[in-house]
Amino acid sequence: MGRQIAIFWSEEKEREFINFLFIDENIVLIYPWSKGRSMIILKELPPKGPYNWSFCIWNKKFSFKPEFTEIKREYRKDGYNYVFHSSGKPVIEFTRSKDNQEGRLYWDKYFTHSKLDYDIEEFEKWYNSIIKWIKKNCKYNKGAYYG
Repeated sequence: MGRQIAIFWSEEKEREFINFLFIDENIVLIYPWSKGRSMIILKELPPKGPYNWSFCIWNKKFSFKPEFTEIKREYRKDGYNYVFHSSGKPVIEFTRSKDNQEGRLYWDKYFTHSKLDYDIEEFEKWYNSIIKWIKKNCKYNKGAYYG
């Protein structure tokens, strides 16, 4: 089982969170969909819309080799042929909340089929600093942090 925290945020709270992350110039977002086998790095959160619900938060202090899975032809849309494979990578999955659905931040620390090939203790310190910000800046109610 990985470590996760449920969130239900307004767009304003999302912006606050992203601004907090980007204080550190090593932090970027990885856009999971790709037309080729290369990472698309974002320095801002795009508006909500198709394909803009899930991202990976990457602290570039933790390097890794990106992997992509080819999307079956019948499921491809808008020219996106590949999806970034985040399992076992030093990233935090960030899924935005939708109208009536919670989002989450997720790290697959304990739920991976492969050995984690990065400094787990240092990554956990970074992950915990993010969780600390959420707990300080959001209200907890019924299993999720609201803001």
